[in-house]
Amino acid sequence: MPRLLFAACVALVTIQFVSLAHAEPPPPPEPTYSEAQHLMKDKKWSEAAIVLKQVLSHSTDSSFLAMELAKALLYSGRREEALSVLKQAASRAKGRERASLIQRSKVMSRLFLTNSTFQGYQEGLNFLAAKKYKAARERFEKSLELEPDNIEIITRIGQCLLLEGDYDSSAERLRLAKKLDADQAEVRMWLGRALHHRGEKQAAIDELKVANEELKNSEVAPIWLADTYYSLGKKDLAIQMLEKDLEEHPFHVHGLVVLAEFKLNAAKDTQALWNVRKDLQVAQSRMPQYESVELPRFESDLGVELRSPEEMTGEIKKLLQRVEDRLDVQPSTPAKE
Repeated sequence: MPRLLFAACVALVTIQFVSLAHAEPPPPPEPTYSEAQHLMKDKKWSEAAIVLKQVLSHSTDSSFLAMELAKALLYSGRREEALSVLKQAASRAKGRERASLIQRSKVMSRLFLTNSTFQGYQEGLNFLAAKKYKAARERFEKSLELEPDNIEIITRIGQCLLLEGDYDSSAERLRLAKKLDADQAEVRMWLGRALHHRGEKQAAIDELKVANEELKNSEVAPIWLADTYYSLGKKDLAIQMLEKDLEEHPFHVHGLVVLAEFKLNAAKDTQALWNVRKDLQVAQSRMPQYESVELPRFESDLGVELRSPEEMTGEIKKLLQRVEDRLDVQPSTPAKE
């Protein structure tokens, strides 16, 4: 009997040992955000991105973690993937959370990762401000070689090409910028203008309508949208658009001058010409405020000074002369109210 008991015990231990030998190993612990923090602190961006992807897949706080993952991807040289992560998160979010994700995407799309890139970019901006578009583009192209997915550099190249008159190449670059981040209204505004010059008027309207809606204080967006409508023969709509913008922004002198030109082209009687003359005189009276620093002439942070105050003053004088020629009166003749 004792021998049988001993044999049974040996058999039981053997079975348990064999069971343990064939048992599945316990699963590894789930990665945590603190692990990712340590990795990012040590600038181990690729490793941090791997951990954050796993944490994000099990977390409800997706917006915050999406921003952190995007940061890790950006600094590991994967900007396009970073922007895609933010875009997906924004599509699920609402309100302020969505706005925050879109803003973060905008910042990351333009962030300079090296001092060399930023220095070349600044040199390009100096040439752009001096209206030396070819030299500016060459500087931007060199910076793009270092950061080929930087939307701000791509957009600047598109602007230079447009201002040089190469509308096909401009549209190509700006379409790439839009593909990387379609939420940037400035990109869509310039793309719309390039498409306008290419003759793709409806596509231009689609882009410019978005830009005009989102860039609330823009002077150029409503002008370019109105100009596209005008070129399609929708002259009344173009005039109405500019009149509406001037109601909200009375010191948009460029818009007032374009509006006066549209009305001058449509004027069929003396009273209509007097009204145009009055609008141009109002534009002249607002030039001192237009030139002031309180009323910037640049279009947001991707703006270009398309027309200097001196050029604007010259344009007003030319249009006034056209009015006078049609009225066949001296410039000193008082305008009718």
